Amino acid sequence: MASTYLLPYPLPLTPPPASASRCRVPMASAAPLGVTVSTSESVGQNDLLIVGPGVLGRIVAEKWQQEHPGCQIFGQTATTDHHSELTKIGIIPSLKGPRVGQKVPYVIFCAPPYRTDDYPGDLRVAASNWSGEGSFLFTSSTAVYDCNDNGLCSEDSACVPIGRSPRTDVLLKAENVVLESGGCVVRLAGLYISLPRG
Repeated sequence: MASTYLLPYPLPLTPPPASASRCRVPMASAAPLGVTVSTSESVGQNDLLIVGPGVLGRIVAEKWQQEHPGCQIFGQTATTDHHSELTKIGIIPSLKGPRVGQKVPYVIFCAPPYRTDDYPGDLRVAASNWSGEGSFLFTSSTAVYDCNDNGLCSEDSACVPIGRSPRTDVLLKAENVVLESGGCVVRLAGLYISLPRG
């Protein structure tokens, strides 16, 4: 039975209706994380793979564990730099790529596009890790909308035409990979921006 998960961002984790190209979920606040997971070889019906378990991915893991105690949460990263941190919060880390073993029923891809040379290809690999049950979700960006006049912009607004901007081309091509795989795309605001850190 499909259910809707309340997350601090509008992230759908249920399969889209046949007629939908994007999914919507209401917003909620985050709660403290108390995660413990097993590292067994079998994949459970609520196990989750997070490709890009950074800030957003960790919030998803926290809420997912609250909804599905005892499930396994796998996290794929571009480097091993944060693997010990992920393990401490109950995420089973590995480097990104095809999973060895069974596919998982839930996959969320929230890795940024600037850490790879083939973002759509990374989405294809993530889709290959999905069992086809549950859902496959890609967190894209509102940057794909052709809104630059400070006017209103909605999900019905036109997208930047392919070829005008390499930045939006990458996102739109990645979205198409997900939709062709039967997954969901949600366009979030303010995800892939560069701010000085200090």
